[in-house]
Amino acid sequence: MAAPRSVLVGAWIAVVECVIGLGYGAFLVIRDFQGYEDPGAVISGWGTALWFFFIFGAVLTGAVFLLRGKQWGRGPIVMLNLCLAGVAFYMLTSGAIALGLITAIFALGALGCMFNPKAVDWAANAYGV
Repeated sequence: MAAPRSVLVGAWIAVVECVIGLGYGAFLVIRDFQGYEDPGAVISGWGTALWFFFIFGAVLTGAVFLLRGKQWGRGPIVMLNLCLAGVAFYMLTSGAIALGLITAIFALGALGCMFNPKAVDWAANAYGV
């Protein structure tokens, strides 16, 4: 059974989020190569970049799986967007209103796509529930 349109839209939202996340990871690596050092940082740019590559790479894989008609990928997309909803809240309360709103719109939009009734029915039927 093919994924409903809302799941595919949610997968495309995740692709955009993951491209941005992977781009930020690449930015951190390039910045470290150029010799940037933050004396107040607790973790290196390399460590953060590897975390970004791992997390966003895994979710991107899941999104691509969904877009290619497979059933795996909804869970990682949901987990990422639950985390991004928290990040958006933090951004909004710390003064980064514009970025917080954009992050919240993307996160809540993807969650809405993955949890609407058609998406939930599809997921339940896919796993024989």
